[in-house]
Amino acid sequence: LVLPATMALSFGLASQAATEEENAEDFMGIHKIEIIFHEAGTTKNLDLMLSLFADDATLTSGGKTYKGKGEIRSYWQAAGPFQPQNQWVAYTPAFRIKYAVEGDRAHLYFECLYVDKAKNNIAAHTNSDDTLVRVSGKWLIKDMKASSVPEL
Repeated sequence: LVLPATMALSFGLASQAATEEENAEDFMGIHKIEIIFHEAGTTKNLDLMLSLFADDATLTSGGKTYKGKGEIRSYWQAAGPFQPQNQWVAYTPAFRIKYAVEGDRAHLYFECLYVDKAKNNIAAHTNSDDTLVRVSGKWLIKDMKASSVPEL
């Protein structure tokens, strides 16, 4: 059986759409982590940032590992976005986000550009390389590896 190219393309797009539909809920749940992460940093809302982490999460940055929400809170309290003198707005260019889902675990990678509103320049360029877990239907960060990106 030989199908015209347009029919074959239509079947291919239909199967791709079905796959995307099956992953739409996961995609949105995972994408919300990146959105809330940037909202929390931009608005200096530490509780909102901590809401992204599982209770037993770890965060590794600068060669040090922070375990549990108490230590992770201390990390974010000292971080540039949460400093009162900094007027940073955070965002991720869409092409700098990658994710993969396997059951109730997922991997999320995104980069953050922190723009200093007062100085009108990029204050920091970082990345977050995360292992996520689904807990009661919600995606949470289980392990975050945060580091600076040397250049754009």
